[in-house]
Amino acid sequence: MNTAFELVGVALAALLSENMVLVSCMGIGTHQPAFQQSREAIRTGLCLTAVMVLGALGAWLLNFLVLIRFNLAYFQVLAFALLIPGLVAGLRKFLRSCVPELSRRVDENLASISTNCAALGSALLISQRSYSLGAALIFALCGGIGATLALASFASLQKEVDLNRCPRAFRGVPIQLITAGLMAMALVGYYGLYLG
Repeated sequence: MNTAFELVGVALAALLSENMVLVSCMGIGTHQPAFQQSREAIRTGLCLTAVMVLGALGAWLLNFLVLIRFNLAYFQVLAFALLIPGLVAGLRKFLRSCVPELSRRVDENLASISTNCAALGSALLISQRSYSLGAALIFALCGGIGATLALASFASLQKEVDLNRCPRAFRGVPIQLITAGLMAMALVGYYGLYLG
């Protein structure tokens, strides 16, 4: 059983020192508009958070109730690689049939998340660290919130960067990579943060 202090440590680590997008470089497989438009970044981040929480729940149950119990832990990567796209497909089908308006708005975001490695990476980290169910869900939720904040910050910074004052060689992708690198360096300062 985790204490509240340990759960706060897991939450802070997922938000700051192990940010899925900037530090772990796991959530950068989203579609292009998420890095350019703030509204699209928030929508993608919220979809990613939902998939990460559902994936953490499914991965924890699959790992501890099936894979470890029947000594099949060597199938974790394969099982989780099938679980996450299956969850996304099920969520898309559920939204299409029950909430069609919401489905119309987030279907493209959910489609890009099915191949996003942040959801798979969080499931693997949860199983490698043997988190309890509560810690796993907090890690996934805070990891998704951290990814959302990183995507939204990056998208809003894109509007602030004055490309006319930037040297021609740095315009476009180079200045985007420099911006992402500076944002990641800001979070590396929290890397040694441990509350246990």
